[in-house]
Amino acid sequence: MTTLTQRPLPSVGPDGINPSRARSAVRALYTRSALTAADLSAPLLVLPGGHPGAGSLPGAVQFSDVRRAVARWRELGIGGVKVFALGHDRTSTGSAGVSAGNLMVRAVSEIRAVTPDLAVTTEVCGCSWTSNGECVLRTRAGGIDLGATYRLMGEMAIQHAEAGADVVSPTAMLDGSVRAVRAALDDRGLHDVGVNPNLAIHTTLYGPFKTLMATDPAAGHRRGLQLEQGRAQRDTVVQARRWIAEGADSLTLQPAMTAVDVLARLRADQEAPLVAYSTSGEWPALRELGSEGMTEYIAMLRRAGADHVLTFAAEQVAAHLELSRG
Repeated sequence: MTTLTQRPLPSVGPDGINPSRARSAVRALYTRSALTAADLSAPLLVLPGGHPGAGSLPGAVQFSDVRRAVARWRELGIGGVKVFALGHDRTSTGSAGVSAGNLMVRAVSEIRAVTPDLAVTTEVCGCSWTSNGECVLRTRAGGIDLGATYRLMGEMAIQHAEAGADVVSPTAMLDGSVRAVRAALDDRGLHDVGVNPNLAIHTTLYGPFKTLMATDPAAGHRRGLQLEQGRAQRDTVVQARRWIAEGADSLTLQPAMTAVDVLARLRADQEAPLVAYSTSGEWPALRELGSEGMTEYIAMLRRAGADHVLTFAAEQVAAHLELSRG
C-alpha cells in the first residue's frame, strides 16, 4: 500500500503553476476583491481663495474648487471625505471655529450640495482655530482648560453636524473629549451622527499637513496628546477601549505606514470599525510607488485590519482600480 509520504506531489505546469489553480473559472470562484474605491476616503484640505498651498498635497484645494474635487471623487466611487479647514481669525479661544459661516461649515455645505450620498467626516480640534496652534485651550497658568476645551469641541461638532457632516472626529487625544462631543450631539438631537476619535501616534509623518494648515504649536509640542511609538501597541489598545467607553462609534489610527503592527493588534482587540489614516508624510513615498504600488499598499492596510482607509492617494488608487476593472 502506498503511504501518504510516498505519493507523488501534484504535477505543476512548466511555469510552476498548479493547473487546477490556473483555470479561470476556479480562480474566479475563490477570488475576492482586495480593495474597492468604496473602501477609500480622501482628505479634503480646504484653503481660502488665493492661498498658494493649493495643490501642494492631493485634496488641498481653494474653497472655490471644493465642489469640483468631491464630484470627481464620487464619480470614481470613493466612499468618503474627511474635511479639514485652514483656520482664520485665530484667537486664544478658537472662537472662529464656531462662528457662523466659517470655512469648515461652508465647505461641508458645498459638499452636501453636490454629493449628498458621500460620507462626510470633519475634524473637530482647536489647532486650526487657536492663535497658538494648540489643540486645546489653555488657562492663564498654562494648564489645559478642560471645561472650555470640551465646550469648544462640542459646539464645533454640533455646527459641523448641522451643516451636513455624518461623522465628527475629535482629534486631540484628551480624555473626556469623546464623551463631551457625544453628549453635545445627543443633547441637540443629533443621535445619528457618528463620533470617530483619533488614535494618534507621535511621528514626523504629519509634517506636510501641519506646515500647510499651520497647526504646529507655537511653543513646545503636542506629544502629551499623542501616543509614544515605543508603547504604541499597548497604549493604543488601552486608549481605544477608553474611547469606546466614552461613546465612540469608530476609531481612526494614524499614521498607517509605520504602525501596521499596531493596526493588526488593534483589530484583534476591537470589533468597532477601524480607519487607517495614511497621513501627509506618507504621500511622497506612495507617489514614488506609482498607482499600482499605492494600490497594493492600501490593500495591505485592509488585510491588516482596516475597515476603511483615509489616504492622500485615494484618487490615484481609485482611478487605478477603475482602469484595472476596465
